[in-house]
Amino acid sequence: MNFPPTLHLRNLVRAAVCSVIFATGCESRAQTLFLPLPHLEGGPSEANAMTADGTKVVGYSNMALTSNQACWWTSAGVALLPGMQNWYANSAYAISADGGVIVGDRSFGGTEEAFYWTAAGQIQLVPFPSAPRAATAWGVSGNGQVIVGGVRLPDTTERKAFRWDRAQAIAAWLPQYPAPVVGAGALGVTDDGRRVVGWVQTGLSTQAAAYWDDGGAPELFSNAGDAIIAVTATAINPDGTVVVGAGVHAVSGASVAFKWTPARGTIALPNPTTGFYAISGATAVRVSGNGRVIVGWGLNVAGDPEAIFWVDEQPYLVSSVADAAGVLPSQWEPHKAYGVDYSGNSICGYGKATSGRIEAFALIIDATPTPPPVVAPPVTASFNHTTGAFTIRYPTVLGLSYRVRGGNSPAALTPIGDWMPGSGIQQEFTPATGGASEYFLQVEVKAGP
Repeated sequence: MNFPPTLHLRNLVRAAVCSVIFATGCESRAQTLFLPLPHLEGGPSEANAMTADGTKVVGYSNMALTSNQACWWTSAGVALLPGMQNWYANSAYAISADGGVIVGDRSFGGTEEAFYWTAAGQIQLVPFPSAPRAATAWGVSGNGQVIVGGVRLPDTTERKAFRWDRAQAIAAWLPQYPAPVVGAGALGVTDDGRRVVGWVQTGLSTQAAAYWDDGGAPELFSNAGDAIIAVTATAINPDGTVVVGAGVHAVSGASVAFKWTPARGTIALPNPTTGFYAISGATAVRVSGNGRVIVGWGLNVAGDPEAIFWVDEQPYLVSSVADAAGVLPSQWEPHKAYGVDYSGNSICGYGKATSGRIEAFALIIDATPTPPPVVAPPVTASFNHTTGAFTIRYPTVLGLSYRVRGGNSPAALTPIGDWMPGSGIQQEFTPATGGASEYFLQVEVKAGP
């Protein structure tokens, strides 16, 4: 029997990813840009979140007569969130992937109310089983269907986490952790709305990062004996494979930004070392859709906040990256990074502007990894004379995908299975040859998924 492996390589052109919020075309995408965002009436402003494609940023900007006002930024500039002008103070904290739903809180007469805004231009309040003293919507699923947040109940110090599927009449309280003092808050949710992350009270003065699946009992991200204790889970990526937040070293008690994955559990993200002052503690606030880019902030030893982002767990100061690119305005100090788009190429937050005023900013970077070269993998073959099975083996590379074709004629090979992403380890494949006296195999390689 003759089974010569026939190799065929197919190069696919990698499509450029274009952010259109502040760049005018793909030619400027690879360029690092630092963009102070316009404000409404000269007061402070803060950018908290952005859409998956980075075309809309939400947050607040201060107006002289009405304090903070929920607003959004697009390529057209800054605008008030329609329907919010008559309220004393309000802010937008999260936005759905397509920008169709925005959530936050508004206050009037000492009462904070959780709101959601829809693309129809309507402002509505999240409905609760009982009226809270204060409520904030902190997160929304990618399609805008599920909203999560936290409340404080009247005549008590108890805090509750809520999850509201907009198909239901009222929001549901998420179960508390069994502790002498109960309290909880929900901050993020997966795209399917099934997993919610946040925090739960575990003692009189302690809390822990937790998640709720399908509205069930909370589970903690850290266990006794872990080196890193997750204290607050601030965000989760769309498919639930990456969670980020704030934690502490179990031994030293130092504050750290953490990242959780199913395979590795909770780990500490390293602090950047390029600043004038060392970073003494950090918090991760949000994570990109693909899980590669995490944004947040750290407190330096001088007591000043500094905006940070991590790409594949490598830390960067926003100020250092923008300064190295020659795009950081004079005396601008980025304090905190709060939002990131799906690809991790656009980041938003706030800082101290050249004027000394607190202003929102956007940082445009290129976090898309350089694709590895598409090259032929060395293929080895073996034949089991007892079973008649023919097996090929070939190494795989992260960032490339592989597919095997087979058949009795090299001119008529058909795919055997789907494209499989490279994992960095050897792939083994045993086709069903059907007892043919001659069989041909072809390994295809392409960049990307």
